[in-house]
Amino acid sequence: EFTFVKLPVVREYLYLEFRDIELPFKFDFERIIDDFVFICFFVGNDFLPHLPSLSIREGALDALFVIYKNLLPSLGDYLTNGKGGLNLDKIDIFFKDLTAIEHEFFKQHERNAKFFDQ
Repeated sequence: EFTFVKLPVVREYLYLEFRDIELPFKFDFERIIDDFVFICFFVGNDFLPHLPSLSIREGALDALFVIYKNLLPSLGDYLTNGKGGLNLDKIDIFFKDLTAIEHEFFKQHERNAKFFDQ
């Protein structure tokens, strides 16, 4: 099963989601787009596997998005540097927040496996 989305619509929704957020640094929507694309790599694609605890089918992208949105004001900058590189210190903070919920994803995997093994 496939889901098709129009990228301009996704872009508009991202803008609406972040336009009113108060940041202690300059709001740069293009950097938010860069960060969103970077975060999407963690849930995999046709060429890269997802992180073991993160599955799109189990809501991982939503959870990553919530973490990012809640964390962004305290990061002091974006996850990406706007030049094709990464702000590793900010990504480290992002991953620390991710580990706080990762256990729930593993428990969901276990519940799903038990359900389908029946």
